[in-house]
Parts: sequence; C-alpha cells; structure tokens
Amino acid sequence: MRRNRFKRIALYATAGICLLLVLAGLLFAFEQGRAQAETGAVLSAFFSQRVLRDMDKGAAGRTVEIVILRHPDCLMCSRDGTGFGRQLWFAPSLRSRWSSLSDAWFAQSSRITRASFFLNSVFSTDINADLRLPSGARAVFVNRGDLGTNTSDLATRFPNNVGYFVVSHVGLNLNKSEALLYVDHFCGGLCGGGSYVLMRRVDGAWRVVDEYDIWAS
Repeated sequence: MRRNRFKRIALYATAGICLLLVLAGLLFAFEQGRAQAETGAVLSAFFSQRVLRDMDKGAAGRTVEIVILRHPDCLMCSRDGTGFGRQLWFAPSLRSRWSSLSDAWFAQSSRITRASFFLNSVFSTDINADLRLPSGARAVFVNRGDLGTNTSDLATRFPNNVGYFVVSHVGLNLNKSEALLYVDHFCGGLCGGGSYVLMRRVDGAWRVVDEYDIWAS
C-alpha cells in the first residue's frame, strides 16, 4: 500500500516537472520570437546612429560593410570563466551573465526588459536579421571561419569593413518601447570595445538612449 502511494507521488512529481519544462520551453520560444521580430529594427537603428553617423565623411563613395558574427561567443574569456572575462556578457557562465545585470546602470531599464534580455541570451544562438542601413552601407552576417585568422584576412574578404561586431540578442519590455543589448566591436589589433546599449522607441523610431562601456582598448 505504502509502495503504491510512493509510486503515485513519484509519478505526479515527474508529470509536474515535465509540465514545468514544457511551459518554460514555450515561454522561451515565445520570447525569442517576440524579440526576433524587432531585432532588425533595433540593430539597424544602433548601427545607423552609432557606427555610420560619420560615414559620409570617410566612406569616399565606398559601400561600408558592417560585419556581424552570427554566433556570439566570448573571445577574451578564459576557459575557467575567471578574471576579466567574467565581466563580459558572452562569458560562458549563466551566473556571470546574471551578475553583470546587477550594476546600478541597469536600473534605468525596466525589470521586464532585463529579464527578456537575459532569457533571450541564455543560449548563444544564431544572430541574423534583416537590417536596413543608410545608402552606402550594408550588413554582412558571417560565421567564425569567415573572419580568417588575422586582421589582413578580414580586410581581404571584406575590404570596406569597419572591423567586426558581436551582438547579443535583444531584450524588450512588454510593449516593445524599450530595448537592451550588448555589443562588442573589434577593429583590428588592440582596437576594440564592448558596451551595453539602452534604446527606446521615440515617435515610432528606435533611438539610442545610453551606453555602458565594459571594456575598451
């Protein structure tokens, strides 16, 4: 009798855990789809406002190439996830990612935005979106192997690049009026930097509100 009771309890517990996993999976899929629908607009606004704003002064008729790595990872993290790498959003540990959101700077964004940002970036999944950039610029999404092994390889394959970027998935609030993302920019040699970017929709268009620099060289 007692054994049957334990079996029923174990069965109910297993069913409950399975149900929670299914619900979590559905929530994750829904949130990814919701953010993906806005990713192109958010990234287009960021690159237009922060990277291409002086393009007309230096492009000299060339088509500027915004090279974006499709699969985000941490290029400067140690294998054990210690040291400087722990401060970066692409650190291998979820604990490191979550702790990075505790800084006071993030208080200006809503909790929903931060939760969405974290949830959408739990896994280093493919980054790909349709970007609409100003005339004279185009976005190129690449895999790690497309970058080559040194700066000259990148220049050969993408002669009009401005370095390359690694971007996180986008976090959104409920009404899609606020967005949070992380961007690394590698511009050759020791040139580069990484920052969190807060954006808001103003009069129907995304605008960069603030940036929080994590590293620069």
